[in-house]
Amino acid sequence: MAAGAEQLFVDYILSHGAQRTAWTRIISEFSKTNPDIAVTQNDYPWAQYQRDLTARLSSGQVDIAFWYAGEGLRDAVENKLLAPLDDDTLALLKKNKFYPATLEGTRIEGEVYGFPLYYYPWGFVYRKSLFQSLGLEPPTSWGEFQRVCERLKAAGVSPIGLGAGNNWPAAGWFDYLDLRINGLKFHRKLLRGDVPFTDHRVKKVFNTWASLLRKGYFFKPTIEMNHERVLPYLYRNQVGMMLTGSFVAAKYPAALADDIGFFAFPSILPDMPQFEDVPLDVLVLPARAANPQARKRFLAFLAESGAVRHIAEADQTFPAQASALSPPIRMEEAARQVLANAAGLSTFFDREAKAELIGPVFEGLRQFLKPPHDTEKAVLAIEELRRK
Repeated sequence: MAAGAEQLFVDYILSHGAQRTAWTRIISEFSKTNPDIAVTQNDYPWAQYQRDLTARLSSGQVDIAFWYAGEGLRDAVENKLLAPLDDDTLALLKKNKFYPATLEGTRIEGEVYGFPLYYYPWGFVYRKSLFQSLGLEPPTSWGEFQRVCERLKAAGVSPIGLGAGNNWPAAGWFDYLDLRINGLKFHRKLLRGDVPFTDHRVKKVFNTWASLLRKGYFFKPTIEMNHERVLPYLYRNQVGMMLTGSFVAAKYPAALADDIGFFAFPSILPDMPQFEDVPLDVLVLPARAANPQARKRFLAFLAESGAVRHIAEADQTFPAQASALSPPIRMEEAARQVLANAAGLSTFFDREAKAELIGPVFEGLRQFLKPPHDTEKAVLAIEELRRK
């Protein structure tokens, strides 16, 4: 590398080895055509990354950072921690067929603040062979869903695994019940703190969930279990279904992967449009970055090379770029159908919600999941905690 050449520092979250392999491959490909830029990649576990992100963005030591579309990104913009994508980069993204919805997903006050990487829908995963052996089809209505639960239960299979030890699987259930019962507009108002959790419409969400819990549809050992530990119960047909993001396909054993299907969260009210949870992961640009020109060249490389597919493949998610051809992703057809039928998208609870609301809701959900699944106690606890 020539003396005085620029550095480039890239921060990202590391959940499994395939992600590091993907990032290393991308940076290696970039370095071959940009030998005058020395790239340093910094990977962190999720909890540490989330805890330290604001400090890292403020430090001037990071040029590009991984993050999520949603309220956290908006907060960072309002605190002047991020720079928007410039016109040249936006033109490259459009020219290279990045989906418009993935650009609009981070537009704030007219500017786009996220370089889109990939997205992934949420839905139920299940074993096709189990459903077939019991004469079951993926349910599309709430009545059908409950009949599937009853049939599984009668066959000695616990209908639903949860994995709420991580908090966010329970938040996914809350998201979907609220989206199916009250719709996207109300859901966003609630997560912004504009509607109290004691509102009768929120109570209806908890009451609907309580009905499933009291009927014994959730496999009790999995309620407080971490998300990944639930999957073996699904593999062994001890659990019939699990609500999760399509990214979970990256963890399937090869021998079972083709036997695991995916379907949308069933409709509860016939006249309510199908709104879906579809998180969008992006790269953001710290405003105090020391190497803006090297950063711009790296973003141009990502846009023009189709390299975002490497990250999407590693996570079994969908590239934000239509032209980023890649091998088929597990459950791809079913997951894309969920997207095709969506009337609108939410980016997931802890990405959409105000930061001060997340902790109180997580705590309220933890308490609610314990018998007797008391709606009044849960909503009052959430309100009390969020007002402190």
